[in-house]
Amino acid sequence: MRIAHINVTANLSTGRIATDLCRLAQKEGHQVLLCYSRGTPAPDIPSLRVGDTPDGTLSLSYRRSAAPKRAFGKLTRLIHHHSTSLGVLIHAGLSRITDRSGFYSRHATRRFIKQLRQFDPDLIHLHNLHGYYLHLPTLFAYLQETDIPVVWTLHDCWPYTGHCAYYHYPIEPYLNEEDAPSPHAPTQCNLWQKRCNHCPLKKTYPISLLRDQSARNFTEKKDLITGLRNLVFTTPSQWLKEQASRSFLGRYPIYALPNGIDLNTFAPCADERHMQDIALFYGLDELNGRRLVLSVAAVWDERKGLQDLIELARELGEDYCVVPVGLTESQINALPYYMLGLPRTANVKDLCVLYTAADVCISLSQGETMGMTLLEAMACGTQVICYHCTAMPELVIPQTGETVPTGNIAAAADAVRRLCDDPKDPLFCIARAAQYGANLRYEAYLNLYDQMGQMRR
Repeated sequence: MRIAHINVTANLSTGRIATDLCRLAQKEGHQVLLCYSRGTPAPDIPSLRVGDTPDGTLSLSYRRSAAPKRAFGKLTRLIHHHSTSLGVLIHAGLSRITDRSGFYSRHATRRFIKQLRQFDPDLIHLHNLHGYYLHLPTLFAYLQETDIPVVWTLHDCWPYTGHCAYYHYPIEPYLNEEDAPSPHAPTQCNLWQKRCNHCPLKKTYPISLLRDQSARNFTEKKDLITGLRNLVFTTPSQWLKEQASRSFLGRYPIYALPNGIDLNTFAPCADERHMQDIALFYGLDELNGRRLVLSVAAVWDERKGLQDLIELARELGEDYCVVPVGLTESQINALPYYMLGLPRTANVKDLCVLYTAADVCISLSQGETMGMTLLEAMACGTQVICYHCTAMPELVIPQTGETVPTGNIAAAADAVRRLCDDPKDPLFCIARAAQYGANLRYEAYLNLYDQMGQMRR
């Protein structure tokens, strides 16, 4: 079978999941193609960068009905031969004005479809289509025309909302005073269950600074998605399956298939010399006996809880060092002196050293569809803590860590102290992560591919 994966990244986060699935399918004799927009693909995986032309350039266009022709007409000509990265920036910039993420990059998507036709896939596995690189109507016209079976893994909630990727933020901070909800209104947005409109979270990713077109986006996404016949969805958690089932996606089969982890890659670091080198490189040698509380994210947006981590560090005091990993330079510079902020690392070996060195790994995120960083930490023998919300509690069991009430910093601090004073057995953490080994978990995808392939035949 010829299987094409489409995802915004090639290597980080969801890109690593898509790559693992490609690699396993290859081992079973399938031909694969990883289609991506950003990042560096693994050398052993055939790949195609969305937007690339034979000479390495791209073209980008957009729906002219969304804005005056005169204002954007010249822009189209200017960016006709610019790089993929610039095309993404233009798409992102227009989305910030028009709230139309996923409805630009038409020409780049047409070129991509032309290249995809040459691969002639028997099945397409969709991942994250947001990220300012695809024109949804063009992609779905191709999928509907060819009637190719489609597996779509939901890594977040964007496919069934009119704007946001996560609706788990409290609404109040994003509302103007005149729009403040009544005391009996829900604290989180539930508009996606019927029809998005007047989005209270338009300033969350994918951010819109001016217009609110959530109603239009919702309607068009629904029409595009429900126009497909051979489509099934998968989610990495039971929690997300239940959420998606309440949306218009509920008319399709939805399977909860947790993501897998490469246990050959994520494992306790036994190389003492490498541990020392990384400690020196990142300044961990200067902790002077303080307990290391690690928190990892690919992108530290507001959902990930950086402000909560800062409050946690203050609550814990000088005997602990809270270390967020994956920060931008400006975020690092803004941290209080008693915290150590580290930039994002694409080197998994370095990340495993950090996980191994930590006394505890904590996630104070308020919206996760699985919680892969917790799983990675457990695979390295490290106990974990998270908020009791969304999908993360599905991973954490009493033998490997604790969950605490969402937003309760004092409870999180108490959990850190408890686990540092009476740590969980690393072998239990490793055994828990082993239940999510990639070969074990992704076998279900191979079975699903076979089922979908039979549908076409």
